[in-house]
Amino acid sequence: MTTWNPSVPAKVSFIIPTYNEEFNIIETLKAIDAQRSDIPYEIIVVDGQSTDNTVQVAKKYAKVFVSPKKGKSYQLNYVTPKSTGNLLIFLDADTIIDPNFLQNISRVFEKQKNLFACSARVKYHDGKALSLKIGSKTFTITSYFFLNTCMHVFYVFKTLLRYPELMGCNINVRREVFFKVGGFKQLPSKLLGIDKVFSDSVIYLIRKLKRGKVKTLNFISVFTSGRFLSARRSARRIVHYHTEKEVYYDLAQDSSFTE
Repeated sequence: MTTWNPSVPAKVSFIIPTYNEEFNIIETLKAIDAQRSDIPYEIIVVDGQSTDNTVQVAKKYAKVFVSPKKGKSYQLNYVTPKSTGNLLIFLDADTIIDPNFLQNISRVFEKQKNLFACSARVKYHDGKALSLKIGSKTFTITSYFFLNTCMHVFYVFKTLLRYPELMGCNINVRREVFFKVGGFKQLPSKLLGIDKVFSDSVIYLIRKLKRGKVKTLNFISVFTSGRFLSARRSARRIVHYHTEKEVYYDLAQDSSFTE
């Protein structure tokens, strides 16, 4: 296991946006620090001027930058040019990766030279889980078992239909691709879905270049909190996608990068 060493040039940058996440960020950072890999990496936390102890907690594990403005898109675009990795791994502050995540994701990009970006399968949890070991495989069941199963099927079908979608809690992308698509687009305040726009931006780039792929990696998974899940929020996103198609479409095609 290799822990983060700031003196070694990073090949991979973990980038995490935060705002008042002192009670969630510690588990996310510990999970990164526990990676079983010899690949040099860096951990960057970009904070949106938290009013709690998020910054103090994060400094024990990561380089911390305080963004001039609050907002996920702005924070990530502000800090990404300050990173050094050729592979960018964007995680939410409440997303937990397993010890082999870095090694597995790096291997995927190394073997698949035409892969532009991917997301691992998401498993929602509420802090409680039941683990079952069958042979060499370990299966984890949470209170969101039915939802997680449905989402797995949904993303498998999206992949089969050749319209994959990156998941906001874990987006893994080549550095040059991130800048070619113009980073994360700032949506109007009433709209949701920066991950959807980023996915569409990469897909638009692929069509333009006539090469490249986006994937959901169903054999690699991450755990993320279900605290923001609600039927109302999901319905709002669906309504936005259908009533504001032109806004999403125009943003996806905009390749200008602004911090």
